Amino acid sequence: MSETIITVAGSSRLHRDPERARVRIGVGFEGSKRDSVLAATRAAHESLTGSLDAILDASVGPVITWHSEQIRVWGQRPWSQDGTKLPVEFHSAVFVDADFDDFEALSEWIDVVAIRDGIAVDGIEWLLAPATEKELGAAARREAIADALVKAREYADALGLADLVPLSLSDPGLLGDSASGGGVHLAALSMARSAPAGGGMELRPNAIAVEATVHARFSATTARA
Repeated sequence: MSETIITVAGSSRLHRDPERARVRIGVGFEGSKRDSVLAATRAAHESLTGSLDAILDASVGPVITWHSEQIRVWGQRPWSQDGTKLPVEFHSAVFVDADFDDFEALSEWIDVVAIRDGIAVDGIEWLLAPATEKELGAAARREAIADALVKAREYADALGLADLVPLSLSDPGLLGDSASGGGVHLAALSMARSAPAGGGMELRPNAIAVEATVHARFSATTARA
């Protein structure tokens, strides 16, 4: 009784509406005096982060958490059209990221902050809550395994084989094959970024896709006559 080895890839893709949004706000100024540029940046930054602190609550939101980079200030001497260097211009930049669990509150907050001088909304990333992401990841892996089993049975049936027995199951690329057959992560979360936002912006979150891929190896034997 001969044995045949069947190796397959199983995959699945699940979708869920986002539950959180991570907005990135940029603060920046430019001018001929470094102290003035830095002072304006600090004032705008403090106003921005203060507005987040006012609605921050890790348990009930609408702001779950926020994080700020350090303020950067640098100078450069631009060139004029006739090829001479102009006086030094100073520039500043700092980015603030905030996670919201209430999209209406996010829209209202953006309407307020986006019209301030030196502030621009860089983008929005749509997210799932950690518990939901974990739950969907597990479901996607189970469906990927089921998909691999269905494929292996189809191959076995086509070859007239029976007694399908699982030998190995892994993330892509871990069975010793040269081809990875997909991403190296079992579940990949797709997060859509919005277009730059402005006052009166209407938020339209994209659905999030949770994908899983597994590689599986089975043995099957020739069916008895």
